[in-house]
Amino acid sequence: MAAGALTAVTWQVIVGGPVTALDWPVHAFVDPRQPEGPLLWAAVATARLGQRLITIPLLVGLAIWAMRRGRGWRPLGAVLTGLGSLAVLGTLLKVGVGRSPPVLEVDTVSPGAGNIAAWVYALLVPGAPPFDGYVSFPSGHAANAALTYPLAAWLLFGANGVFPHARRLRYALGCSLLPVAAVGVLVTVLDYHWLSESVAGWLLGAVVLLVALLVLEARTPDRAAPPHQHAMSQVMADEPPGSG
Repeated sequence: MAAGALTAVTWQVIVGGPVTALDWPVHAFVDPRQPEGPLLWAAVATARLGQRLITIPLLVGLAIWAMRRGRGWRPLGAVLTGLGSLAVLGTLLKVGVGRSPPVLEVDTVSPGAGNIAAWVYALLVPGAPPFDGYVSFPSGHAANAALTYPLAAWLLFGANGVFPHARRLRYALGCSLLPVAAVGVLVTVLDYHWLSESVAGWLLGAVVLLVALLVLEARTPDRAAPPHQHAMSQVMADEPPGSG
C-alpha cells in the first residue's frame, strides 16, 4: 500500500496533478511568515531530527545494543537494509524526478533517466562537472524520520529488540509518530520542501521501514526458539518472563 501510494504521489508530481494543488498555496502562506528567534531555533532543531547525522548513529547504536543482548545479526541487518534501501531509492527519486525546491520561487520538474545517467557520470568520472539538476523530491528529512523512529521502537521493544515487550512496543510506536510528523510538517513550514514532498518522504520512509522489518522480524526454522523469543511469547501473553 505504501509503495503504491508513493508511486501515485510521484506520478502526480511529475504530471502536476491534483496532489500538488496545495503546494504553491502552502508555500505562499509560509514563506513570508517564517519563525524568528527562539521559535526558529526550536523549529530548525526539531526538523534536524531527520538528519542522517542523528538518525544513523541512533539506529546503529540500538542495533549494536540489541546484538550485545544476544539478538543475533538481525537488528544490524535490518538497520543496514533500511538505511541502504532509503539511500538508493531516495537518490533515484530525487535525481530522476528533478524537482526544484520552493526557495527558488518556481516549481519545475525535469524527470528522466538521463538525470540518473548524468548524476552517475558526475559521481564516478574524475574531473567531470558536478551534477547540476534539482533534487528536492522527496523530502529526505521526512523519509529519514519515518524510517528511524518507528524502527527504533522495534529495536527497543520488538521480538528481536533490546527489551522485548508487546505493550511497550505499541506505546513506543505511537510515540514515534510524533517526531515523524514534526519533521515532515516543519520542513514544509520552514519552506525547505513543498508539501507533497513531505508526504512523499513519509511514504518512502514507510516503504523502507517495512523492508527493514522483514529482516528484523523474520523467523528461522530452528528446532528450538532462542530464549529471547520465548520471553517475547510470554510478554505477548502479558506474562512476566519466568512465571508459570
